[in-house]
Amino acid sequence: MQTDALDEAGAEPASRAASESSLSRLLGTLGLFSTDSPSLTVEEIAARLGVPKSTAYRYIQELSKVGLLVRLDRSITLGPRIIELDRCIRESDPVIRAAAPPMRELAEQTGLDVFLSKLYGHSIITVHTEFNDPLPHLRYGRGRPVPVSRGASAKALVAFLPAARLRRLHQELASESPDTLPWEAFYEEAQRIRREGYCRTSGELNVGKTGVSAPIFGRGRLVVASVTALGSDARLALFDAEAIAELVQRTAHMISVRLSADGHL
Repeated sequence: MQTDALDEAGAEPASRAASESSLSRLLGTLGLFSTDSPSLTVEEIAARLGVPKSTAYRYIQELSKVGLLVRLDRSITLGPRIIELDRCIRESDPVIRAAAPPMRELAEQTGLDVFLSKLYGHSIITVHTEFNDPLPHLRYGRGRPVPVSRGASAKALVAFLPAARLRRLHQELASESPDTLPWEAFYEEAQRIRREGYCRTSGELNVGKTGVSAPIFGRGRLVVASVTALGSDARLALFDAEAIAELVQRTAHMISVRLSADGHL
């Protein structure tokens, strides 16, 4: 009896781990879709996930039931539920709620485009924008991942991560890309940005564009996002560098204060 109990106890974590692994692969199916791969076949999904076709069929069926995927003939695409979730994020995310009014004010005051960005894994993603240009020609815009080591929005956020998290992030990046800066240079750049309180870059993500970014903090002074004013190099040259940096930092501070008042972060 005692042995049986031990076997059951030992089997439970293994069963849970297998279940979690299966769930991760199921949800990982959604991550296969992108602007470069907007539709996939069952065979492609199975190959990319490294699972049998029968398993891929099951994943597709489960995700299709809740509207996350749609099957069109032989092609599989993201479903309408994604749009619903996107709308939910826009309307309910406490950071977006707190940031939108100050961002709009900064955009109107400067005539620049203003971005709100968050860290997800090893990427920075713009989650909200206030555009002055009705047809912004940007390589990286809302919803498109940005490398954490390029661009003002990424650097201004990453620089304010806790030291242990920053070191771990660098180790992960270094293991993925040989082009990652050595830790000493990576850390030195982060410390410089922390001292200045903002980051300014030109042409790192969008050719001919300059961005000025500052961090946004939640409770406990933990960085949760960054706000960026972006414009053409020529337009940014019209601004006093310290003045525009101060405006962006003031906007970031206003958003941080609004977040604290909101009580969610």
